[in-house]
Amino acid sequence: MILKKCKKCKAYTLKNTCSKCKKPTKDAHYKFVKIKNMLR
Repeated sequence: MILKKCKKCKAYTLKNTCSKCKKPTKDAHYKFVKIKNMLR
């Protein structure tokens, strides 16, 4: 399952179309920040 985000209303969904505005959605991309002092 890939999380998707609507460009127009910024809602998150798992479907190819937004449930709020019925527009097509795109894959939601996230950047993960590396934590320097993370416990190992």
